[in-house]
Amino acid sequence: MADGPVTRIEWVEEQLRRALLSGELKPGERLLTAQLSERFAVSPTPLREALHRFAGEGLVEFLPQRGARVTPLTRGECSELAELRSILDPLAADHAIAHADDEWRKAVEGTSSQLQAALTAEPHDGQPSEEAYRAFYDALTSTCDSRLLRRIANAIRDQEARYRLATIAHIDRDRFLAGHRRLVKAAVGGDGVAVRRAMIKEVEAFAACYLKLGPTELESAAAST
Repeated sequence: MADGPVTRIEWVEEQLRRALLSGELKPGERLLTAQLSERFAVSPTPLREALHRFAGEGLVEFLPQRGARVTPLTRGECSELAELRSILDPLAADHAIAHADDEWRKAVEGTSSQLQAALTAEPHDGQPSEEAYRAFYDALTSTCDSRLLRRIANAIRDQEARYRLATIAHIDRDRFLAGHRRLVKAAVGGDGVAVRRAMIKEVEAFAACYLKLGPTELESAAAST
């Protein structure tokens, strides 16, 4: 977001995005403008604008004669998002590594430490882990010189956040952390090939874990987000 005063629509979008990505607004939940207006103490106009924007990102969908709802999770979308992330994030990382400096390395290592702390905390809470995960990738791709690539990669990663939240209680966190440390070591060392390999394995692990969940586990994951 550009520097300067935050507009009402920008504020509403940020609040809605946070609620959508955190699972506070659950997959399949109807989004009633009147209720959201009361909740965020804003008029319906900026809310409608925000909902249409998120529909363009795939986080919200509009149904004929039924209004808006949070886009449900599906196995097909999970696979599709994993495929797209496996292409876009390594490419963004390649661009970022090519423009790396000491400040970038410090940011990557610092956000990595925060992610590892969140993942090893007991009792584990999926939401702080997800926030730390996105912060790490924001830092990792921050020096990517293509704003378009970075924006699209961020959008796909955001859409995938809801699947990661549904998965985090079931994934092998020790294995994930081992892979994450390899990714960070490769990134700081400028090894783009190793970064690509580690990223793809990580994305595939999240997707494979989600696709293995049964109906009961999926319902439990949805209820806990």
